[in-house]
Amino acid sequence: MIDAVRQRLVHALDLATLGDYDGAKAELEPLDDPISGRLLLFIQGLEDRDQQERRARAMLRHEVGNALSIAQSNIEGIVDGVLDPEPARLAGIRDAIVGAGHLIAERPKNSIVESPSTTISLAPLNICALIGAHAAATAGMAEAKGITIVYETCGERKQSCENYYGDAMRVGQILRNLLINAVRYTPPGGTIELQCSQDGGRLHVRINDSGPGIAPEDRERVFEPGYRGANVGSAGSGLGLAVVRQLTEELGGHVDVRSKPGSGATFWIDLPMVSLKS
Repeated sequence: MIDAVRQRLVHALDLATLGDYDGAKAELEPLDDPISGRLLLFIQGLEDRDQQERRARAMLRHEVGNALSIAQSNIEGIVDGVLDPEPARLAGIRDAIVGAGHLIAERPKNSIVESPSTTISLAPLNICALIGAHAAATAGMAEAKGITIVYETCGERKQSCENYYGDAMRVGQILRNLLINAVRYTPPGGTIELQCSQDGGRLHVRINDSGPGIAPEDRERVFEPGYRGANVGSAGSGLGLAVVRQLTEELGGHVDVRSKPGSGATFWIDLPMVSLKS
């Protein structure tokens, strides 16, 4: 009897080593043995860590892939003579490539992380220029589908806009995900409107698309990792909006969406507006 129990314990460990956690737990659960209980907890911990690592890798692939897709679509457009190498577009390409490099470099090599963001780095930046660069960079991808991106600034050129204190890479990730999401769901010939304003120490960014909209039953869940509505027709991982919500909250902000099926979707980003005194 002891040998039989020992064999099942060893077999469970072998299965866990191969990643078959369900099989390992099935071997251990029927055993009335104190060691099997401890092994169950150990194997459950391994499974949890493995799932976290897979989520982290998926998030990293998603964010790096987004950045490189933006850069590639613009560079191809410039090389083919379809897009003009205007300063804002070139700045967007640069930011996308630099951002991808930072994401890869910052990922811990020997620890489990749940998300693509591990640190928030605040520095002076021109928020108007940042938003304009991402709008111009995403326009290259949009133009390939015949979609127009319209960026409307507040028009006031406030000092707090040009001397904003924030994390350019994280805000850039938020903008990139929302804009790519809008391009993905907007049909050819459609329009995406991007507006920014500030009020009461808050920065407000609104992105409106002319896509199919979001069903009421999906609206509450679109920010969940991996969730995609039943009527979604385009390809995607379901991670972009989850990244948007996570990063927005890490920056002390809030994200929301309003939509009616057939009438497009409007996403709002609200971030704390920290300006630098001259």
